[in-house]
Amino acid sequence: MRPPKISRDELLQRSANTFKRLGYHGTTMDALAAACGLTKASFYHHYASKDSLLLDVLAWSHERSKQALFAIAYDEKLTPRERFLKMGRRAEKLFRDDSIGCLMGVVAIDAAYGKVELMEPIRRFLDDWRDALFNLYRHGRGEAEALGMARQLVSDFEGAILLSRIYGDTSYIDAVTKRGALPIEDSSQVA
Repeated sequence: MRPPKISRDELLQRSANTFKRLGYHGTTMDALAAACGLTKASFYHHYASKDSLLLDVLAWSHERSKQALFAIAYDEKLTPRERFLKMGRRAEKLFRDDSIGCLMGVVAIDAAYGKVELMEPIRRFLDDWRDALFNLYRHGRGEAEALGMARQLVSDFEGAILLSRIYGDTSYIDAVTKRGALPIEDSSQVA
């Protein structure tokens, strides 16, 4: 009997959900196979190790975020403030969504304790997020100030995502979006 087919995107999304729910150390190949509707043997046909799968999951999640979230910051058809608010709405949706929400944070916590090779893809994700925000804050500001504001906002969003997950309340993300938009509103009036 042939194993059931599963698309790469579906396998990565289901695996991302499993890593997000169970963390790196709590996720087993058995749990991943079950989440994907595969036998463990079939799952090993796709990925030989949990680490190789997780690296692909992180890259896949990062790419989805670049396309669905970070790209908005570079959409010149919108004002910087409109871009930022659109990013905020999209961030709330994405980080509520089972496929991405909190995945980078969950893995980063586990990676800090013995899986340092996983930190680089997480840093790239956070750097792209910072760069997207920097692109919005740089209008009417010095580079150092805009970079500082972008770094702080990534921190604020990460904290809001964690609190939203803990309390089941996405208003934390909305509050960061509103607070982060205020300086953009000021800078767009100056430019």
